Amino acid sequence: MGCICHQPQSLDHISRGRRWFIFLVGMVETMLWSGTIFGWASLVHVMKIQGVYSDLCIQDLNENNATGVNATGNTLIQSEGNNTGTKGCTEQDEMFALLYTVACVVYSTPGILIGYALHHLGLAFARIAGGLMVCCGFLLLSLTSAATPDYLWGAAVLLAVGGNTIRMAGLQFANLFPGGRNTAMAIISGIFTPSAGVLMLLQTLFEGGVEWHWCCWVFAASSSLVVLVTPLIPRHHIPYTSQQEKEERAKRDDEERSVSVKSSVLSLSSCLHAYWLFINLFGVTLFATHFNSWINRFSATQEEASNYSRWFGWANILCVFLTPLPGLTMDLLGNRFTRGKSGLMVQVASIQAMIIPMLVVSLTVLTQTSMLLFRSPWAVYVGLAALMINRPSCLAVGNPFIRARFPADHFNRLVGIQGTVLALLTFIQYPHFTWAQHQYYLTFGVTLAAMGLSLSQPLHLLSTSYLTRVLSPPAPVTPLVIVQEGYRDLITALKKIHLVLIEKRRTNVDMFTRVFEDATEMAEKTGHPIQMPRRFRRHCAVMWR
Repeated sequence: MGCICHQPQSLDHISRGRRWFIFLVGMVETMLWSGTIFGWASLVHVMKIQGVYSDLCIQDLNENNATGVNATGNTLIQSEGNNTGTKGCTEQDEMFALLYTVACVVYSTPGILIGYALHHLGLAFARIAGGLMVCCGFLLLSLTSAATPDYLWGAAVLLAVGGNTIRMAGLQFANLFPGGRNTAMAIISGIFTPSAGVLMLLQTLFEGGVEWHWCCWVFAASSSLVVLVTPLIPRHHIPYTSQQEKEERAKRDDEERSVSVKSSVLSLSSCLHAYWLFINLFGVTLFATHFNSWINRFSATQEEASNYSRWFGWANILCVFLTPLPGLTMDLLGNRFTRGKSGLMVQVASIQAMIIPMLVVSLTVLTQTSMLLFRSPWAVYVGLAALMINRPSCLAVGNPFIRARFPADHFNRLVGIQGTVLALLTFIQYPHFTWAQHQYYLTFGVTLAAMGLSLSQPLHLLSTSYLTRVLSPPAPVTPLVIVQEGYRDLITALKKIHLVLIEKRRTNVDMFTRVFEDATEMAEKTGHPIQMPRRFRRHCAVMWR
């Protein structure tokens, strides 16, 4: 009973058997609940069968080829001349696209709040909150019907936020194995992809004759186990060993560089990486957003459309077998590229080892999105095969790049800033979907061109001279070195000196006065007369404040 609701001081107080139990629990929870909302295509198929938002199609009756009106007054729309037997129309598809866009945005946007809760309120609080949100999401889903469609909004938001909370809480479980922390982190990070298949299982049960509310109640009860197992998990956080904590701190101190977070965020590599990550994640979610309306364009029967929808769910489940591949590929290429190198070139080689995985991700996303231009069964299977590769690879390749390219102490802040920005940019999903309803091929032509531009991210890493220049730690700069370099313009020298003082957080008057006197004396000794323009007094007055 001592392990219940207890916070161990170190890993020495957690037995090896209990560590494996906690890690396996985290894996299963992440695999089932952390990304449930991304199986949206399967849920939309069921919602259309149940007639959710089918009332919107009555307004579109005169604009579509209706095959008839059923007993409840709902319009049965024929997609491109093929009777799929699925209620649907443009307005209904746009409503589901708007719902999915909002769900994707709220999935990542509260990440800062979730991180704050994990840091201050602890692991148990975050797990209970995440488990309850997912459970309540399925309960609201059970209440969703043609008569009460708005419950779907609450269900989507709760499944999204609760899933991300469970995912972020599970990342701590990598600390259970200090010797293999990176491997454990890769597994726990990428294994969230099969959770999108949960909604496919929900669809299968419903189509198998199980009542909708019973299907949802089963998953609600299963997700509540996250709350019930929480007392067996360390209450506040997964601890480090004392020695490991000291080593981590010493490593951070050794790697600290005099580079500001602002300069990292605004650097060429950071901007290109943010664009690369956004456009590829956007392509993955775009495929899910358009999947249902796409397959209905060429499916001859409802059974054929249902079959494609099930394969979409299976593709998300089978991603679990490809989850370790990105990490293993980068490790293999990194070892090969860094062989025989030393010093700074090791870091350069480790970054360039990520070029091939990045190109693979970009090309598979490009292939997957281009399949939406074709109306054939083979396009569905090619798109799903590409999805299985790129879905677990985007973040698995992107996060190690940030860790290798930028200072270690910038990692969390860069990931947080980029995550928030990408979440806000995800709002363009809905206008993109609306645009595609009216100009389908033009919309995807522009999208594919934008995806092609993302290749600039891995390709710019081919420049060894660029990486060497940006990765070289800046030489320590002192006022004496600045003056010895022979600056003739005093204003330029003073600006340079002032920047040095700001970096050292020493901008007081005494320090600046001493530096100015040393600079003047050194200028006289070196025989380089320093010009004194009329702006001198104004600049000095500004710096002296």
